[in-house]
Formats: sequence, C-alpha cells, structure tokens
Amino acid sequence: MGALTTAACVLALPATLAHELTHYGAARLAGTDDAQIAVEVTGAGAVAAWRPIDSRPLRAFAFLAPTVFGALLTALWLAAGVSVDGWRLIMALGLAIYTVPSGADIEGALGRQTPQRETHETDTDTSRGVS
Repeated sequence: MGALTTAACVLALPATLAHELTHYGAARLAGTDDAQIAVEVTGAGAVAAWRPIDSRPLRAFAFLAPTVFGALLTALWLAAGVSVDGWRLIMALGLAIYTVPSGADIEGALGRQTPQRETHETDTDTSRGVS
C-alpha cells in the first residue's frame, strides 16, 4: 500500500469509525446482542456485523442509520446558514464520508446480503417442516 493510500485511510478513520459505530449502536437498539465491529486502518476496511434481523424496518434502520443521522446533521447545518470554509470544510468532508452509504449498507437494508437470505430461507423451510 502506498504512502498516499495509507494517509487517506488514516484521515478517513474518524468518519469511518463513527459510521461503523452508528451501525453497531443501531443494531444493538434493534435487539441484536451479538453485534461486532472491526476497523482496519491499513487494510482500508471497516465492518459492523450482526446476526440477521427479521424485521424489515429494524433491518433498514440498522443498515441506514448513519445515512439518516448524517442527512439530519447536514440539514441542520444548512438550515443554520453557517458557511463552509476553513476547518468547517474539513468537517463537511468528514460528514460526507460518514453519511454516504456503502453498497453493502444498501444491500443489507434491502435484505439482499447472503447471510440474511440463507437464514430467512432456512427459517422458512424449517417452519414448513422441510429439513
């Protein structure tokens, strides 16, 4: 990994960590007691993981909580009429990194991730008595 990539990963760490911690907190609020979080600076990866959530609204909340919260913060900032210059520009960039959902966030909110489909199909088959 090049020095520029490493520097970008380190600079994005606060916003990325906040994003994943929001997922973690939302998953805990949604009733999962096994939520986990992992953030790698040098691997350019971050993940919050939990067992599948059956309730569609709670699942969407857990996966899109950073996007919703970040959009609310952005709306408040814009409504306040505060200019975006100097250090506020850096904060705006961090808020943008925090707010933008990843592809996995969107897939998870829609229930399209493999672990969710497999568990749902297994639960459905078991409830019908099919092994």
